[in-house]
Amino acid sequence: MFMCKECLEQFEDKDLAYTLILESRMSHPAADAFMLKFCSKAHVQQYLQHISYQGQKYVLTKVTKSGEQKFPADTPLELLLVVGSSKAS
Repeated sequence: MFMCKECLEQFEDKDLAYTLILESRMSHPAADAFMLKFCSKAHVQQYLQHISYQGQKYVLTKVTKSGEQKFPADTPLELLLVVGSSKAS
């Protein structure tokens, strides 16, 4: 089970669509505790639009039944463009 960071509803792990983490937290021993989880593309887009400090880089991962697609660390605005493009659909 996980809670979507945007809608704050609980979902089964099979419904996980995206994860987001600050690049600086990736090497932390408890990195999983800092992982933000989302149930849909729309919710990760909404979250990225509302991040107030746009200078920090985040790592976005798209989760599918066939595996994970990790995108290079970038700013929230750039990741928003990646999510909106066909690469993340």
